[in-house]
Amino acid sequence: SDRLSHDGHGAPAMMQTIRERWHQMSSREHTIVLAGGLILGLSLLFVLVVDPLLATFNRLDRQAARKEKDIKELTLISQEYTTKRDRLAKAESRMPPPDSQFSLLTFMEEAAATARIRDRIAGMQPQVQSLPQGYQETAVDLRLEGVHLPELLDLLVAIDQAPYELHVRHLQIHPKFDNPANLDATVRVLSYAKS
Repeated sequence: SDRLSHDGHGAPAMMQTIRERWHQMSSREHTIVLAGGLILGLSLLFVLVVDPLLATFNRLDRQAARKEKDIKELTLISQEYTTKRDRLAKAESRMPPPDSQFSLLTFMEEAAATARIRDRIAGMQPQVQSLPQGYQETAVDLRLEGVHLPELLDLLVAIDQAPYELHVRHLQIHPKFDNPANLDATVRVLSYAKS
């Protein structure tokens, strides 16, 4: 066999040997060899072609499902962003413009005068705080003594009807011991503006 591989005629000689052996086999042996070859061929086809294709299809299915999930998440995030952007635009439209002379402290005095309780103001304390993204929060703590409930409600209506968006963040009411119809109240009102 070394002689066959070195003389350059190895493949034709090997084919000749295989043909001679094939002719010497019985038909039963032919069937067994063909069945074995078919099984070997089908196994190689499965291992080399079908199995990698199935693995690729499974991987692509997983990637498609992941991408579909990502698309749904992005759609939800986009909807949330649009909703929040619209809410911010609406809130900004209700803020005093940067060049306006709106003062929450002055407005609260005027609202108290409208509610006929300006003389019952025990104290007003303004606080200004800068917020992220270029906003400014102004808070006024208004302390009232000896007001009646309808007057306090008139003040809250005046705050609600302000030309700009105001928020009553805190309202605390205590009846007076000597006359429960008279109330002491603390109101914290906030306004926001672009700084």
